[in-house]
Amino acid sequence: MNEYLVPLTSACTLVTLNYIAMKVRSRMLFDSYEQFLAPLLTGLACIIMMLEPLPEALGLIDLRSLPIFMAGLRYGLPVALLSTVLPSGFSFISHEDHAWFIIAQDLLAPALISSLFHNKEYRSGFLDIPIRHALQICSYVFLLRLVIYGFLASKLTWLYAIDQLFMLAIMSAAFIVITVMVNDENKSWRLQRQLELQANQDSLTKLPNLRSFMPIAANALHKRRISIMMIDLDNFKQYNDQFGHLEGDQLLRDVSSVLRQHIDEQDYIARYGGEEFILLSTETNPQRLQAYGERLCFVVIEAFLHKRQHDLTSITVSIGISTAESPEADLKRVIFEADQALYESKHSGKNRSTLYTDMQTASAPIANHKKNA
Repeated sequence: MNEYLVPLTSACTLVTLNYIAMKVRSRMLFDSYEQFLAPLLTGLACIIMMLEPLPEALGLIDLRSLPIFMAGLRYGLPVALLSTVLPSGFSFISHEDHAWFIIAQDLLAPALISSLFHNKEYRSGFLDIPIRHALQICSYVFLLRLVIYGFLASKLTWLYAIDQLFMLAIMSAAFIVITVMVNDENKSWRLQRQLELQANQDSLTKLPNLRSFMPIAANALHKRRISIMMIDLDNFKQYNDQFGHLEGDQLLRDVSSVLRQHIDEQDYIARYGGEEFILLSTETNPQRLQAYGERLCFVVIEAFLHKRQHDLTSITVSIGISTAESPEADLKRVIFEADQALYESKHSGKNRSTLYTDMQTASAPIANHKKNA
């Protein structure tokens, strides 16, 4: 009777190991090395399950298959097969009876069966693992063992069937517990990610907010020169007064969507506040920046021609652009200069972009004239 306590003890050990592994993973940066660490840790878990000698060579078995189940289900066949290397080697080193047979039945076959239920979203944590998959995998392995034993022994005994039913119950219960633990950990991760996203995302436009923009822009500026565009929606107050704040909110969402679709792929746009947006651009050439700003002005007015015809209201944006002189430049200073250029665009007729350097060039003759006078 004591032999039936072996898989119970192993199941509790495996659940504990899984809990420890999840907690360590959540506190350390394993993502970059997961392709290598997953097979290693899975293989070690299999070996721990093998340390208790098998009660019978082909009868009651240990739970070495369970870690392989989760590896195949979460990571797919390549990782599951790699996970069998360590326990297979340990099986030969320890001179286990019927080593090839047990490797094929309890390591390779589970790797293949579990990988049939693999979904890449299980690995990322964005999708919970269905409990039915755990039951299906365990059931298929159970049936496989019955078929193999019946083929080798020529006659299936009731004792073997009962032992396997017992193991099926233990495996299913342990695998369900592990699956629930993994799903709960993924739910906590998704909740944390959602809270972080909400903290760094503008709730109205779904663009990043200024809080998330500033460290990204500062980090980019430390590496290279960048340009900042301040983009302001023209006549927004009049639009709000004429059509109401709900329509104004919808207009902000629509404009943010248009801008997000038409900025350069490597650029980063955020909502600055009110009807203003801020854009981080890797472009520093003045001519190309000017053309970039004019293109954004054009796509906005083009996107809302129907509103202009229907509401008799022009929907345009004005843009101010400033480029950092060097990677050591002060980001707040660059933003201030872009804001000054935006102010110039507003006072020059709107629906246009202005470079801060052009403002300086234009103001220089005036300053020299006043000085000479």
